[in-house]
Amino acid sequence: MARIKISPKFTEEKLDNPTVEDLIDVFEDRIKFWLLEPSKQLMQTEIGWVPGFSLLLSYFEGIWIYTSGKDSKNKSKEFFRKAFLDVFRASGLSEPLLDRIGALLYEDARCGFFHDCIFRGRTFFASINQAEMLITLPKKDGKIDETGAIQSIFIDVQKSHDTVSKHFATFISRLRNPTEIELRKSFYEICRVKWGFDQPGIFIGLHEPKALDDTTKRYL
Repeated sequence: MARIKISPKFTEEKLDNPTVEDLIDVFEDRIKFWLLEPSKQLMQTEIGWVPGFSLLLSYFEGIWIYTSGKDSKNKSKEFFRKAFLDVFRASGLSEPLLDRIGALLYEDARCGFFHDCIFRGRTFFASINQAEMLITLPKKDGKIDETGAIQSIFIDVQKSHDTVSKHFATFISRLRNPTEIELRKSFYEICRVKWGFDQPGIFIGLHEPKALDDTTKRYL
């Protein structure tokens, strides 16, 4: 009987009447080794910055689903922006500005890459000394206007990846804390809805090939 892998380390038995710890194990395994590690490997060379960062961008909407315990249907941009703000809250940028950066990256990078096959015109990449990102803003009366339209954003992909990885590690640590009752409860419920582990499975019936007929040399 074929065993179905539901993450790099686990097969479908892991979700047979799972505990919340089982779900956390699977979730952590999926995000670490299907998202964070592959994106990190892509980012090792400059040619991989764009695809690596594009993969990393899938973290934001998804993580807010499991943080909030709610589906993102018809709220994709809202979930992306909320998670982006949460991930980069310690960046030193104001929350209103971070929210606007999140909106720009959603439109120009996340949607640009997956819908247009290329980033749109305001997102660029660079190695930055002390920050994950730099933005350019217009000036008003000789001073930078924080309320003005963002002209461009420069991303340091490795530093951004480090920040996302730390955010994920913190989230997993909270989930594994038994005192985080409401977070664990909402996580369990959204996993039940999204993963359908309490629903009948989908079976694909494959017959074993019959013995080779020596006369026809065909499988009967």
